[in-house]
Order: sequence, then structure tokens, then C-alpha cells
Amino acid sequence: MVIDSTRHSSNYGPRNNQKISMIVLHATVGSAASALAWLTNPAARVSAHYVIEKSGHIYQLVADEHAAWHAGRANWHGQTAINECSIGIELVNDNSGRDSYPPEQIGALLELTQAKVAQYQIAPDMVARHLDVAIPHGRKTDPAGFPWPEFIARLFPQAPPPNDRPPRPGLAPTLGQKLLAEAYRQVGAVDHQDWAIARVARTDALGMPTGPSFDISVAGRSYTAQSYGREALLSPTGEWQRVERLSALNAPEQQPLREALLQGIYRQAGETYHPDWAFHQYALRTPIGPPIGASFRIAVESRQYSVACYALDVIYCPVEQWKAIGRLSEIRNDHQHRALAQVLQAHWADRGGGQVRPDWPLYQYALRENLGAPLSPSFRITDNQHDYVAEVFALDLIFCEIDKWATIARLSSTKT
Repeated sequence: MVIDSTRHSSNYGPRNNQKISMIVLHATVGSAASALAWLTNPAARVSAHYVIEKSGHIYQLVADEHAAWHAGRANWHGQTAINECSIGIELVNDNSGRDSYPPEQIGALLELTQAKVAQYQIAPDMVARHLDVAIPHGRKTDPAGFPWPEFIARLFPQAPPPNDRPPRPGLAPTLGQKLLAEAYRQVGAVDHQDWAIARVARTDALGMPTGPSFDISVAGRSYTAQSYGREALLSPTGEWQRVERLSALNAPEQQPLREALLQGIYRQAGETYHPDWAFHQYALRTPIGPPIGASFRIAVESRQYSVACYALDVIYCPVEQWKAIGRLSEIRNDHQHRALAQVLQAHWADRGGGQVRPDWPLYQYALRENLGAPLSPSFRITDNQHDYVAEVFALDLIFCEIDKWATIARLSSTKT
């Protein structure tokens, strides 16, 4: 087995004393050239230990002793530090479920995996696909179309075959549909585009979902709700064409439903809703969207602040001065508050799994267009042999073809 070590990625971290006990298989969602460029780009903040071309050519980008950044949010058999305990292997494939994995590629993967299983004494149930370990379940689909049962049977001849179902055939999705489906997966939501709530969100330009849908119950009646960048929507169970908006629940008889919906929104963000809290009152009367995390405290230049991140802005106040609420959008370009703005911006990005990247074209575009909170890390999509990079923000998904950074498009302007 020949391994090409001419390409290197600086996107890795320490294993933190974790032993290698797992292998995770991925698909590149694009060509070998774009995958190598992406995985070795410091701005991408993603990597893998190995990349295997369709020809069977194997690249090693990160040494086994380091933790490559390939798994994202993940859980497997109770282990959540997947990057630290695993080896990540990328297979060049468009991840459509129809793109084949040639015998040369599978043969190289088998040889590499057999070597790593023997080297690190990896158990059969610790070789997994990205779609198996990514959370929430359904967030990832790679490696779609890979002959998983046959591969595991060859890798572990004595192990029972895995339970797997082949992908159902269907019409090839459009680029917009692929982007929309992946955007929902990135935030843990399910892409029900025939759902009335989703149609209202698109029609009324309410932005992207900020998390999964959730259920509430009021006076013996159940509802399904979904928070978007600008607004929260809900439908009574069984009356899916009837959609209510949080901002419209103003009648006296609607107050129990309004209260339950607010409790559900804040509970999803990791916080209990308190109608007498200054931050919660401010968010109700100011168009800053739903919360995207629990409130917290920071220290900047020897001063303590309480902070809360919302879809469209970050609000803060000095500790014990609960009515003196300020907004990140008001100080972002204020030199006097530069240090505070930088810390707030970093926390806002971190709440969505992203990061502040001032030189990154998609990040610059989102700031210019006021698209709100980053809700996902960058991800890649391939369509008609073109590779794209995309990110989800509260008000839209933006994307561009890799290496064509000057041409950024918005999902809201793309046919889905």
C-alpha cells in the first residue's frame, strides 16, 4: 500500500490522551481537487486523516497522532469526542447516492482500513459512517450509496452483517433543493418543504430555521412549532394548514398559547423563559428574532457583562444594570467598544458552530447584508460536477462555487 504524503493540512488538534479506537468514513461531496484544496485550507477549519481518490490513490493529510477535524457534532456509543478518538477517511464521491465507488477505490479503502484496524485493535462496531455518528441524526448522509454491508463483511468476515437499507431511487434534486436540505440538517431540523409552516416561512421571508421543530401542549391540545430567523410559527396537531405566528398571538384568550410557545422557544435555547427578565422583555419588543442559546456572562477589560445571543443580534448589559441593554449591531464599528464587540461577535458565531473569519468571503458578505447569526459551519455541495461551499445564517443561506469567491449567491434567490 502506497500512501501519498505530499499534501498536508494544518487543521487538526491534540487527541487529549484519547486512544485511537474508531474509524469514520466520509464522502468528499465533490472532486478530489476541490476536496484537497478545501481540507488543506486553514480557513475551512475541517480536515481528514486520509483522502482516497476513485483511482485508489491515497493521500494522508494529517498524521494519525493528531485529531483531524472531520466529525463535527457527533456521538457513537456514548462517545462524543469523536475527532479525538477516531481516524477520518474521505472517499472522493459526490454523495448523491448515484455516484459509484469503483473497485480500485474500495480496494484501497479496504487495505487502509484493515491496516488501521490491526494497528489500533479497532472493534467491528467502531468502524462507522459519518451518517451514523453525526448528531442530530439525519444531519449528514455521507457516504451515500456506499456498499456498506459488503464492505463490513470483507473487513470483518466473522462479524454479523450490519443492518442497512439501500437508498431509494428518485429524481435528481436541484442545487437549491440540495442546499436547502443540507441547511436544515445543519441546524438539526427536518426538511419538510410541503409543510405549511415551511411554506409560510419561505413566502414571508422569515429566514432559516434556527433549530429543530418542537412540540408544546396547551389546555389539552398539542402544537408543533418552529423558530426561524425573524419569527416563530406553530400549527395545531392535525391542522397542518393552519399556521400561527408568535407576534400575532395578542388576544387575551391566546395568552396561554403565547406563554407556552415562548417557554418552548427558550427551552430549546437552553434557558427558562421569564416574562419579567429584562433581556426577555427587550427581545419581545425588539425585532431580534428567537434566542439561539442561553444567556451567559463575560468579562471584558475588567468589566462584567450579561449577554444573550439572538438570531438577528446580540444584546448585553453590565452586570446588575439590567435595564442598560445594548446591541452588538450598535457598537460593531465603534472603536471605543472594539474589544467588547469582538468578544460578542465571537460568542455569536460560536453559538451556531461557526467562527469569526474576517477574511472569509462568505462571512464578509453576511456582515454586509446583515444576515444575522451564523447557524452552521461551512459545508460543501456538488451539483452537475461543480463544487460549492455554503453557510447558513439566520436570514438566508449563502453559497458560491469553490475558488469563485467573488460570485456569492443566496438560497432565497435560487429555484428550489
